[in-house]
Amino acid sequence: MIVANETTSTISSSLTFSADELPKAEYFMDYVLGILMVLLTIIGVFANTSVVVLFTLPSRKKVHSRVTNLLRSLAVSDGTMALVGGTMYAVNCFYHKWVFGREGCVFHGVIMFWCGVTSIAHLAAIALERWYTMTHIQWSVANKYKVSKRVYLIIFFCWLFGFCWAISPVAGLQRYTEEGRVSCSLDWFNPSPGYKAFNLTMLVTVFFIPGLIMLTTNIIIFKVVSGSTIKKKDKTLLAREIELAKKMVYSKVFYLLAWAPYGIVSVWATVDWQTLPSYLLTLTGFFAKVSFTLNPLLYVGMNKKYRTEMCAMLFPWRPVDTPAAREDTPTSYSMEISKVSEDQAQSQGNHQIEEETEENELGTCDQKE
Repeated sequence: MIVANETTSTISSSLTFSADELPKAEYFMDYVLGILMVLLTIIGVFANTSVVVLFTLPSRKKVHSRVTNLLRSLAVSDGTMALVGGTMYAVNCFYHKWVFGREGCVFHGVIMFWCGVTSIAHLAAIALERWYTMTHIQWSVANKYKVSKRVYLIIFFCWLFGFCWAISPVAGLQRYTEEGRVSCSLDWFNPSPGYKAFNLTMLVTVFFIPGLIMLTTNIIIFKVVSGSTIKKKDKTLLAREIELAKKMVYSKVFYLLAWAPYGIVSVWATVDWQTLPSYLLTLTGFFAKVSFTLNPLLYVGMNKKYRTEMCAMLFPWRPVDTPAAREDTPTSYSMEISKVSEDQAQSQGNHQIEEETEENELGTCDQKE
């Protein structure tokens, strides 16, 4: 372990540059990324805070549901990433180096790792919620306004799952160290077998398994929608549910793609750090941090009713076109499913009445004969 730590120290020192030693291109890139990160941080903090307020205010209760509780918790995680990670990253870009010391490095690493894993866990939980809703329609209709304790238990588990992974490096299973010049993360460069085993286990558990859950549940949702009797009874509802499922897929794909370059570079650094260009650590770290602005823009911005309620909350003096906000929510979905189910039940009842009438007529004819 001593040899591994010495090797890691050598690697870290070889990746550290002073502002005078930086190539002009990387010197300029730091300023560009710093300015962009300031803008993304402002947007991320504002957007996620607005989502939390929207899904908390009693006056906006008509858009509250099971999934909005998950979205609110997800916004807390993303907003924390924006406030802590975005701010520290931007400051370091302007100084062209890490300026917060060892304690700041550990703090940054714990918060970003904790919230990053928690956000991915929330996305997997939302995918499972959508799957359960689509495959248990009658239950969804009966409980469309009810938020069970199970939802809060899932939220607690997501945060606990992220915390356990984030605290593991502090406990000695890995460690937080400088990553490039302007960020701190796990020590991807340590050649110790224990560190490599931790990295591999983490990538599989935190990235690949949740990604597989999201992919599988969305495939099932498409199959359920396309194969149900709703297709024959209400083509508009079918098209709307397919569109909603697509939006969910887009948001998850964009979020995972934001982290994919960082994951690839992390594996590269673990296998052969000597061939890794130093600027890739800065760029991939930047794209990973962009993820905290994606969720509120995709989940809320692409939903008409959420978007309408958000505009009404932020701009109360503006008139709101409420009829345009009747689409795209789990509640409206359940109401329309209920309507279709009622139509089907009424149709079956009429059919039974017709059969009974025919039987009575046949019985009357037989008596006359």
